[in-house]
Amino acid sequence: MKTTSFLFLIFLIFPCQASEFLRVGDTRSLGLGGAGVTHTFTFNPALLVLSTNKQAGVDIFNRFNVSGLQTLQASFIYSNDLLPAGINISSFGNDAYRETCFMLAVGKQISEMVTLGIASTYLFIQSEGVDKNPSRLAIDAGVVIKTVDKLLIGISILNFPSVNLTVRNEQFKQTPVYNLRAGFNWNIIESCMLTSELICSEESPLTVNMGVEYYPYSSFSLRAGLQDNFRMPTCGIGYVFSRFSFQLATQFHPLLGTCTGLGLKALF
Repeated sequence: MKTTSFLFLIFLIFPCQASEFLRVGDTRSLGLGGAGVTHTFTFNPALLVLSTNKQAGVDIFNRFNVSGLQTLQASFIYSNDLLPAGINISSFGNDAYRETCFMLAVGKQISEMVTLGIASTYLFIQSEGVDKNPSRLAIDAGVVIKTVDKLLIGISILNFPSVNLTVRNEQFKQTPVYNLRAGFNWNIIESCMLTSELICSEESPLTVNMGVEYYPYSSFSLRAGLQDNFRMPTCGIGYVFSRFSFQLATQFHPLLGTCTGLGLKALF
């Protein structure tokens, strides 16, 4: 009962940000302050072109530090020379209230330095007492620019356009909100990378996410970052064994406390 009440409180406070509970990026980007526009195709579909292997991954993130309210997501990337594609399925909530999102993305190499990507996302809400599930359809687009070997620039716009579908109950009607992101990765030395991104949307002021990743060993990495105008420090670690990688991230929220994320990925 406590978890269900907390869910509805969240929905009432953040009615326009429901899909943001699902779009949390992968665990690596969480450890880097949430900077995802140059790290995960759920924030920038153009990144699919940079994947050199087929891969499957699972990520779990407890945004609200409440048992039973984890965001679960599974992703698959099919890497090929013609049209790289990716699928992501994410879910947040419990039996009383649940949000689920399906994403299908493709990317294309336009030139030696530029890649483009586009994605379609379908979000629907399941809630007790609602006969027909409210749903929303949106389009994402992104570009990646690789000017020099050590610098990567990413730009994306999410939920633009975005339309509500099958919404009969005004309580569940959400105003589609675009999300514009721009950021970079800069390998200052071979074992250290700096990353940062700017985020602008219709309902919130400009925010900044930034992070640093350091490899003391080729298979082990340390991460630290600052998210949302420096109010939420983050940290994380990564370990690679053969074709498998393990990621762990922690976010320190000023009100919710310590929130953790766990990720597993396999290359084949």
